[in-house]
Amino acid sequence: MNIPSLLVAHGSRDPRPQQRLNQLAKCLEERSSCSLVGTATLELAPLPLHQQIQEFAQFSLSTGYSQVQILPLFLSSGVHVNIDLPQEVAIAQKQLGTNIQLNLLPYLGSQLHRLVPLIATKMATVETKHWILVAHGSRHLGGNLPLEQLATQIQAIPAYWSVTSSLETQIQRLISSGIDQIGIINYFMFSGGITDAIAQSIRQFSLEFPTVDFHIISPLDMNDDLVNLIEDLIT
Repeated sequence: MNIPSLLVAHGSRDPRPQQRLNQLAKCLEERSSCSLVGTATLELAPLPLHQQIQEFAQFSLSTGYSQVQILPLFLSSGVHVNIDLPQEVAIAQKQLGTNIQLNLLPYLGSQLHRLVPLIATKMATVETKHWILVAHGSRHLGGNLPLEQLATQIQAIPAYWSVTSSLETQIQRLISSGIDQIGIINYFMFSGGITDAIAQSIRQFSLEFPTVDFHIISPLDMNDDLVNLIEDLIT
């Protein structure tokens, strides 16, 4: 019997990420290899995450399951992955007792061997040799290492939205070295406020540097490769 799975995302005031998250869960649940698939968010939800976990686990228990697995849809190994999520799962497990077991799976961004070809497929649609991988970034010790490893494997330079080595800095560095074609890889799960802000920044750079061609690669979002990857992780 397959184990019910709870997909946990960060949470956003923008409605698009939640809509995509719900679509992802529905798509997975419709596949014969998946059983129950639910969604929850760490932030900006009506209930704290541990209560969202409890509700899903109690529903799973009522339908005959004795385990629930939790897949963090996070791409970097920051505070949320290393501290917040384990704490919330522990709180939920304490409240649930021993009738049902919660299993916290490795976060999605740890699956570099599966993410590299997925991103490389997107990159193949653009003719440029100069890439910037832009991610949210983390202040947690070692949190950006997986992002840097990914950037190395796809021959890109890393840039971060919330910490140093910003997108602006990396773009200016490439332009100052004479590069006139730059690809931007949005390393985010879904489109939202940050990806909109990145697109606006690129429009500004295009006006400032009209001889430079910028190409933006969309976030991971909903596609067959990503759905297949997540299906493999939860089954």
